[in-house]
Formats: sequence, structure tokens, C-alpha cells
Amino acid sequence: MKNKIVYENRYSRRKKVLMWFVFIGIFVCGMMAGAFMWQNKNIRAANSDVNNKNETVDSCVLLRDILLERISDDNGSWNPVEVHENNAKIYDRIVAVGCEQDAALYKEKAALERRIAENLRIVDENVDDESPCMVIEKTLLRRVNPNCSNSWCYLDNAEIYSKMAEDGCPGNKDINKRKALDELQIAEGVRVNDEDIEQGEIRSAINTYKKLQMQNEAKKYLNKVEKMINPGIDFILELQKIIEE
Repeated sequence: MKNKIVYENRYSRRKKVLMWFVFIGIFVCGMMAGAFMWQNKNIRAANSDVNNKNETVDSCVLLRDILLERISDDNGSWNPVEVHENNAKIYDRIVAVGCEQDAALYKEKAALERRIAENLRIVDENVDDESPCMVIEKTLLRRVNPNCSNSWCYLDNAEIYSKMAEDGCPGNKDINKRKALDELQIAEGVRVNDEDIEQGEIRSAINTYKKLQMQNEAKKYLNKVEKMINPGIDFILELQKIIEE
């Protein structure tokens, strides 16, 4: 009987120990599972933050580039003040919806556009719209063809701009001169075969250089033409007379 009681006590203690091991095992497994789930949740959250950040960066860059395409210069505009004021508004919009790292740059650009617009407005208020030079420029500018497709057209534009530089307002002389030279360069570039140049085109180019007071450039151009084609001695003498007058 005594042996039986001892056996039962030992069995009871062994059973309790086994139960404790089971409980401890369950607790440890639960802790490990919880830690694993918490780690996966944090990884997913981190990946989501990275993806959202990349999407935000891509979006702001795209919006910035789209808006920048709407920035204009005031070349040939009848209302340059409005052009610069509109540019300032576009830069403001880039600050609002563009990339955060670009904000300071485009705030500065917006401020610059507004200063330009304000200074142009002050100049316009102090200039008589009916002054002869303004009338000349406005009248000639209407003759400029913005849709040229051949060298003749560009040469005609060049001669118009050179006339504006010659007889227009002194403050616009440099920009009109640059436009005339640009049109000359384009005229040369769009002509497929140099030997196809006609006498009228040569005369137009020489007249343009003459109006721009660029006699040396006119002589260089004439020498170039002589090497490309044989325009005839009488025609060469005529052009030399134009240059030297």
C-alpha cells in the first residue's frame, strides 16, 4: 500500500512537470509567432512607405516638367508683361504641386518673372505708343512670316528684322539684329543644295548684312557665294557696290 502511494505521488509530480513544459512551450511558440507577425507588419509598412514616397517623387517630377513646357519668352509678343506674369503663375504652381526640393528655386524664378513684368510695365507707361519707331516696328513685324518652309521666306524675314534694327526703336536694336541673323542662318540651313541659290536670295542676304552695318560679313558671304556658283561679273559688281555704299 505504501509503495502504491509513493508511485502515485511520483506520477503526479511527473505529470505536473510535463504540463509545465507544455505550457512553457505553448507560451514560447506564441511569443515567436507574435514577433514574426509584428516583424512582417513592419516590413510591409516600410515597403509601403518607400513605394508611396517613390510615387510621390515621380508625380511631382512629372507635374513639374509638364508645367515647365508652358513657360514662354516674350520674343515677338505684343504683350510681354502678360507673358512674364503668366510665367510667374506657372512657377507658383510648380512650387505648390512640384517636388519639395525644387520649391526654393521656383519661388525665386516666380519673383524674378514678376520683377521683369513690373519693370516692363513701367517702361511701357513712359513710352509714347505713337512714337515713330514703335509704329515702324509694329508695322514691319506684321510682315514677318512665322510659318516659313523655304529659304526665300527666311531671307525675307531676315531683311524685315534688319530693317527694324535699322529704323526701329534704339532699345530694340540688338534683339532685332539677333533675330535677323538667326533667320539668315536658318535660310542657309534649310537650303538642301547650296548651288541652287538664286540671285534674288543672294541680294536679299547682302541687303540684310548692309542694314545691320556688317559690311565685313557681307563681303565674306559674297566670297562664299562666288566659290559655290558663278553668278556673273556684273552681278558681283552690283553686290560690291551695295556693300560699299
